[in-house]
Formats: sequence, structure tokens, C-alpha cells
Amino acid sequence: MSICVGVNTLLATAATIMIGEVTPESVRTYVALNVDPWDNNAQINFEEPMGSFGIEYDIHTNIRLFAEHISSPMQCKDYPGINHTGVKFLAPINDLTVYSGISINNSDFDNNDNFDGPLVSLGVEYGKDFKIYAEHLAAIEKIEDGRTSFGLKVFFK
Repeated sequence: MSICVGVNTLLATAATIMIGEVTPESVRTYVALNVDPWDNNAQINFEEPMGSFGIEYDIHTNIRLFAEHISSPMQCKDYPGINHTGVKFLAPINDLTVYSGISINNSDFDNNDNFDGPLVSLGVEYGKDFKIYAEHLAAIEKIEDGRTSFGLKVFFK
């Protein structure tokens, strides 16, 4: 098992941190690491664990806009990874937030995914600047074939 963290990953990490530091506090960027303990999904072909970079903006207490890049630090040649953008509908309960979302991606551009059409995400997250989360991400037409993961997000704002 090897770790493949290249120049693009290092630049994206630095850009994520810098964007989070210079944008208004309501715009948050993050880096995350997550794992699917079963690794039996049919829609994402990355080695575990996986990482992500993202940006999010809550336009309302119950609505979040986001864009996210997903790839694997354990897999070489995964460029350009999976990229999607969309909206999440939030149900906050103190520091716990339950959400569902819909997003779009371009499978012709992305690498190592078998998505077809819009994506759905169902999840729960706990915390503020450091969030523990669980999420199921799948194509809407084949929700049962998606990926359920557990991880940690570190936010910059």
C-alpha cells in the first residue's frame, strides 16, 4: 500500500486553507478524510480511505450550497477524481445536523466513478470547526449501489 499525494493535492490543500481564511466567515472550506468500512459500493472505484476538499455556504438555516472534490490519497493516477456541486437541505439540532442533498457531476470528466445522472447524499454531521460525519453518496437512480462513509472534516473560515 502506497500513499500518492502529488503536487495537485498539495496545491489544492493550500488553496482550500487560503480561500477559507480570506472569504467571509459564512463561507467555509474544508479538507476531509473518510472511509467506507465495507468498501462494497458499485459506483466509486477508489481505494480506501478517501479524501475531499470542499466549500460550503449556508444561505439559510436549512439550505447549504456546496462544491466538493473527492479522490484517494492511497491511489495513484486518480486525477481528476470526482467533482460535484449542489444543495443540501439541513435539519440542525444543536451541534448535530441531519441532511439530504442533490448534486450534479460530469462523469465524462471525472475519473473512477460509475455515476449516471444527478447524485443524492444523505448524512449526519456533528461539530463546528471539526466535524465527525457519516454520509451515503449515490446516483439517484441507484441509491442502493452508493458509498456509505464515515469521516472527519476540518474547516477553515
